[in-house]
Amino acid sequence: MSIRQIWFNLGGLLVLMAVLALVYWQHTGERAVPELIEALQGRDLQTQMLAAQGLRQIGQPAQAAIPRLYELATVPGGHSLHIEAAAALPPIDLSAARKVMIAWLPKLQDPDPQVRRDAAGVLGALGPVAKPAVHSLLGISNDPNTIVRDRVVRALAAIALPPDLVMRGLLQALQDPEWTVRYAAVTAFSFGAVSSAESLALLRTLTQDNNQMVARLAQSAVAAAEHPIPVSVHLFSLDQGEDRTHPLVQLAKLGRSAAEAVPKLTSLLTSRRPLERYLAASALKCIGPAASEAVPMLQRSLQDPDPIVREAVAEALQGIEGRAKSGLRWP
Repeated sequence: MSIRQIWFNLGGLLVLMAVLALVYWQHTGERAVPELIEALQGRDLQTQMLAAQGLRQIGQPAQAAIPRLYELATVPGGHSLHIEAAAALPPIDLSAARKVMIAWLPKLQDPDPQVRRDAAGVLGALGPVAKPAVHSLLGISNDPNTIVRDRVVRALAAIALPPDLVMRGLLQALQDPEWTVRYAAVTAFSFGAVSSAESLALLRTLTQDNNQMVARLAQSAVAAAEHPIPVSVHLFSLDQGEDRTHPLVQLAKLGRSAAEAVPKLTSLLTSRRPLERYLAASALKCIGPAASEAVPMLQRSLQDPDPIVREAVAEALQGIEGRAKSGLRWP
């Protein structure tokens, strides 16, 4: 092969690579939103679910998808499509996610257990944004239907906030007569729930559970509780990861033990992503008076353009200043 032919082939390869790069560019990020919305309009369930997942990854730039995602998230019996649609909304628009929560809350009292299961599943898919739903979920934590109780436990673990109320539900589930519900509760402690002295005692008891799956998972949960992840690791995750949701939730669960994270959390009150601002404010609330240095920034954040973030900021100020002024100790 001559040098001229080699250069010709290399030129053709470079052109091909450029074309492929252009195609990739046109089908990623905000540029992919119109096609993903079109996919949501289709009838193929798998395609719709993948489209919802794609929109979730894109986040805020996918605002145009909100009406269709809301529609899908509030229609029962969607073969888990309503779950994926609901999960896509928090990174895109907090208010839309809250509207989905409001639409499903009454269904927790529906006489049909399938509807109650779906309601708990959607609320869990919304994650920490569904914090106001925790009281209602606790209200059906003794539901006669085992699967409903299982979904409630998983929803509580996914919402995670406020940690004290969520812990109450998880502790109850650790003592549930049905092994599947106990397993769901132990799973929460194995993969992220911060343990208390009471939960650790129950988990140690469950290492002898009659169900071997529960017993083995309880052993893992006890080991995780005895060797908790340091705050510094969560801070490192905040600096390195693209998705900061998990470390922010973990810091909120740690409460006042995460006081060293206050400077970082304070800086995230100006994040371009409303979900991160919401979670940062929520974590500061959980830390309590030890987060007093964040008060000036929180006061400025009362003017945040997002109403859900403003709500979390106001709660954080109450949690920091209110308790400090009253002399109450942070639990």
